[in-house]
Amino acid sequence: MRVHWDDESIAQEALKQFPVHGERLVYLGKSDNVTFQVQTKRENLNYLLKLHYAAKGSHSQKAVESELLWLEALAADTSLTVPSPVRNRENGLTAEAAVNASGESVVVTLHRWVEGELLDREPTPGEARSLAQLMAALHRHAMEWVAPAGFTRPVYHTDNVLSLPGPLKRLLETDVISGEEYACLERTAHQIAAGLQRQTAAQSTWGLIHSDLHESNYVFDQGVPKPIDFSACGFGFYLFDVAETFLHLSPENRREFWSAYREERQLREVDARSLDMFFVWAILRNFAFLAGNPEEHASLAELIPKVATSYFENYLKDEPVLGIGSR
Repeated sequence: MRVHWDDESIAQEALKQFPVHGERLVYLGKSDNVTFQVQTKRENLNYLLKLHYAAKGSHSQKAVESELLWLEALAADTSLTVPSPVRNRENGLTAEAAVNASGESVVVTLHRWVEGELLDREPTPGEARSLAQLMAALHRHAMEWVAPAGFTRPVYHTDNVLSLPGPLKRLLETDVISGEEYACLERTAHQIAAGLQRQTAAQSTWGLIHSDLHESNYVFDQGVPKPIDFSACGFGFYLFDVAETFLHLSPENRREFWSAYREERQLREVDARSLDMFFVWAILRNFAFLAGNPEEHASLAELIPKVATSYFENYLKDEPVLGIGSR
């Protein structure tokens, strides 16, 4: 029998591999990872410790290490405050900790704690513009930074879009959505995939993106936004990053964000069809993620028909979705 040791004991043991003296571990939560705040005696000097249970095998560990390499580079090359990694006592980016007496282990990382507060409300127009400036800074760095050999992160492109109908089919099989609604979602995914083939992947349009910059993944500290949780970062179109954040902003704040982002990136007007495509993809991706949680099925049953009518059907008919940019 494999007896799994408790997460706090695993975290305490793992912390010994890092040059940090923690006084107290505070459990933060569990998703793909289990996270703890490591508190020290010094004021405003805390850390974030992650137990990466989803990282199985050498490929996944390489992906975690690659995320940390970008965070190290962002901390070194920019003025942004990011959850930069603390290397272990042997100068490695990750550590491993035993989880049971059978010898199974989990990948462990330690990050500098990013001070700030999560927003429990819609950002103000000024905060939306600050978020856009933050995203533009991430994209400017990605355009210039040369990832080292072996750098491994997810790729957000055609295969990713075409994988979305799979988890969404569970909603059809459990009668959460109708066959007609599922067919609309599937057609939307295929039209996005076709549209992606027409996009040009150049230095100014494609690179490393956060891919999940919403109100749970940034904090504000004295009016300055700071990004956290880069666990979904990967290669994709910069406009997809913008669209993911649009998903969590009001229509007014989307316009503020877009205006500031264009200024920062010195962009000419972007084709509204492209922006609409990435936005619809962001919605579809979110639905596929939520479909894996039965507790979300009741809200999805109500939401998907409304979104299919107001967004997906317009997109499929090549009609405006966001109303931003020029057609």
